[in-house]
Amino acid sequence: IKQVKLADGICTPSYLSKIESNSIVPSEEILGLLFERLSIKLSRSKKDESEFLAYVRSIYLDAIKTKDKMLVSKQIEEILNTHYLFKNQSFFYTYILIVIRLKIMVQIVNSDTLSYLSSISNFSSKFDSHQLLLFHSFNGYMHYYNNDRDNALHSLEKAKTFQELSNLEDCESADFHFLYGLLNLHNNKIIVSLDFLSRAQSYFNKELLLLRTVETYITTAVAYQVASSLDKHFEYLRLAEHLALEGDMKENLALIYFNMATYYNLNKNIIKAIDYYHKCLHLTHNSFVYMKTVYCIILQNSMINNIDEVLKWSKKGMELFTLDPDELSKGLDYHFKVHLSIHSNHNNFEDIVTEAIQYFVKTKDFRHANKYAMLIANYFNAAGKYKRATNYYQLATIYLAKKENRIFIEEI
Repeated sequence: IKQVKLADGICTPSYLSKIESNSIVPSEEILGLLFERLSIKLSRSKKDESEFLAYVRSIYLDAIKTKDKMLVSKQIEEILNTHYLFKNQSFFYTYILIVIRLKIMVQIVNSDTLSYLSSISNFSSKFDSHQLLLFHSFNGYMHYYNNDRDNALHSLEKAKTFQELSNLEDCESADFHFLYGLLNLHNNKIIVSLDFLSRAQSYFNKELLLLRTVETYITTAVAYQVASSLDKHFEYLRLAEHLALEGDMKENLALIYFNMATYYNLNKNIIKAIDYYHKCLHLTHNSFVYMKTVYCIILQNSMINNIDEVLKWSKKGMELFTLDPDELSKGLDYHFKVHLSIHSNHNNFEDIVTEAIQYFVKTKDFRHANKYAMLIANYFNAAGKYKRATNYYQLATIYLAKKENRIFIEEI
């Protein structure tokens, strides 16, 4: 609804603009008329501002501890349906930031959530230290969900500067440490990652928060796998499996079995790796995890030249992406198409691989950009198209340097 239409017969558009920018506090009469036109029912809470914020904050702290997504979803709806009006601006900022965190926790990362974050950013100059930590942390979450790991970690680095000034609850500190450890893992800063994951794990263990402990064990296991410490990798997966079985945590068990499959793959036991990937498929309801597992099954079968299984699962993966074309899974769809083409007489091979390379370069996934540049270079080389092969070998070298953050200074 446009400002002119909303303000018509109630107040001037400029007065409405001042209300929206928090420049003035309108009368109860004008607010009532504006809400009526917006079809918003204004309920009168029995709680005063500080009590209501304390209530919302208690929901937030419990959510951090348990990550009970069904309960949090209901609580978000209840909070928003209250339509509580804050006169204290600082209370309002904290309230909005908490709502954003709760929405992210239950993966309501939609245009509405982005609008909340964008709108509240206009007031960031007025935030206290705790609000700034929350604000930059949540920006980090949003970048992470958009697969922008560099900016995610950059936002967390900003948040970290306010940590000591924020007087955080222990569970908030543990939650922050977990996210900071996770993002450093994704950026291959393994020592920093393990340090902060250990801090989070210490709190979650002490408070017997099983789901958060399992989550931390899995992430720690992955960090050790990246560090090529496979014994520690498997040790933490076993710890996580024990607790996940005890708590019937099917989605976490799926992730544990996915990582156990990776362990067996690294130990050259492909048959057992495929078995654990199938265990993961039977447990997960997360579409991205399912598609990622399908891709890994394709890779394992390709290694043992089981072409029928490669074709079967490549088609299955493409069907799944068509049903749920999520941006996070788009890279997987390219993998499915490439493998299907390779094992189907290279139908549309050049177009598919060049498009895949462009996508992976755009998303800064230089590992796969390098892989597919080498693939098509070898294809052209085998076909005697040496000039085109050379061009792609050069690109593969560039992508490898970007993947490993290498800078070459040539001297002639």
